[in-house]
Amino acid sequence: MKIVHITHHYIDGWGYQDNLLPEYQYRQGDEVVVVSDNDHLGYMQNPELASAIRARGSEYVINGVRIRKIKCFFNTSNTSLFCKGLYRLLREEQPDMILHHGIDSSSLVVATMYKYNHKDIRLYVDNHADAINETRNRIWDICYNKVLLSAVVKLLGDLVDCYFGVTPLRCEYLHVKFGVPSHKIGFLPIGCDTYHVDALGLNRVELRQKYGFSNDAFLVVSGGKMDASKGTIDLINVIRDLQEEIPQLHLILFGKSDSEVAEAVKESPFVSNFGWCDRDTTLSLLALSDVACWPLLHTTLIEDAVACGIPLIVKSSGNVRHFQQEQNGIFLQTGDYQELLKAIRDIIHDYQHFSVVSSRVRYKYSYDAIAASLKTGCGYGLEQ
Repeated sequence: MKIVHITHHYIDGWGYQDNLLPEYQYRQGDEVVVVSDNDHLGYMQNPELASAIRARGSEYVINGVRIRKIKCFFNTSNTSLFCKGLYRLLREEQPDMILHHGIDSSSLVVATMYKYNHKDIRLYVDNHADAINETRNRIWDICYNKVLLSAVVKLLGDLVDCYFGVTPLRCEYLHVKFGVPSHKIGFLPIGCDTYHVDALGLNRVELRQKYGFSNDAFLVVSGGKMDASKGTIDLINVIRDLQEEIPQLHLILFGKSDSEVAEAVKESPFVSNFGWCDRDTTLSLLALSDVACWPLLHTTLIEDAVACGIPLIVKSSGNVRHFQQEQNGIFLQTGDYQELLKAIRDIIHDYQHFSVVSSRVRYKYSYDAIAASLKTGCGYGLEQ
C-alpha cells in the first residue's frame, strides 16, 4: 500500500506521531511518504537543527520513509493558509491512503480535491487540538476555528472517510468545535514507540548501573517542562516527606526546569535532575524507573512511559481516559499534594498488579497495533 502523510510539524528525528507512525507503517511493508515543509522551522528554538534540516533539500529518506518538502505561505505556528505544489506531488505519488495531520491548514482542501478525482483512495484526517491546547485568542478561535473550519468540514462532506482524534478529548473536540458528525469520528491514539524501546535493549539492571541507581531503589520519574503549574514542586515535596517512611524512594527529573524547581532540586539529595535529554536518554530514564508521574498536565511523554511498560500516576482527563480504562496506574482527580502522597503509597503497595497491567497495555497501544488498525479504517474503539 502507498501511504502519504501530510503534516506541517514534521521535525527530523523527533518522537511525535508524525514521525513514528510512518516508520511503523514502513516496517509493516507499506511504501510511505511524508509531505511537509520547512516554513515552520522558524518556530523552533533550535536554529542549528533547523539549518541542518533545510540543508537536506526537498527530498530525502529517514528510516525507510521518504520525506518530500513543499513551499507554504501565510503560516502561523500551527497553520498554513497556502501550499504550493501539493496536488502535483500527490499525482506523482498516486497514494492508496492519505493521512492529513491536523484540520487547520489549506493542504486538507487540496488533499480532498485529489480524493474527489480519485474516489477509490482513503482520506483520513487526525486532530491534535482540544480545549486545553487551543489558542487563547478568542477572536481567532471564533473566526477561524468555530466559523471557517466548521464551514470547511461541511464543504468537504463525505470526501473525508474518517476524522480521528488522537485522544478521547480530541475526538470530542472534533464534534464540539468543528461540527464533525459523530459517526465520522474515530479514535487513533498517540502511540507507544515499543520498537525503539526494544531496539535499545534496555535492561533495567544494566541501566541502573549506568546511571548510578541501586537495584533496591524505588524510582519515580517525571520530565518535560517542569514548574509549579506542572505539579513538579508538589512532587518534590511529596518524595521528601516520604523519605523516612520509604527511604529507598528517589525522584528522577529530566527536561527544562524553571528557577523554583532548580532551587528545590539543589536542596533535595533524593532528586536527580538530568536536564534536557535526547530521545535515547529519555527512554532510558523511563525504562529504569518504577513509575512515571505527571500530576497535573498531559504530555506525550506519558505514551513513552507506557512504551517502557511502567505504571503511571497522572491526572485524570479526557486525554488519558483510554489509559484510565486500562487501569495501568493511578489517575488523580485534583493532583494536589495529599492526593499525590496517597497515590505513591498505593502504587508501591500494589506494584506487582500495576506492573503486570502496564506490560500488557504497552503492546495494545504500540504503533504497530495502531498502524494495523488503519488498514481496516476503523481505528480503535472508544468507550464512553
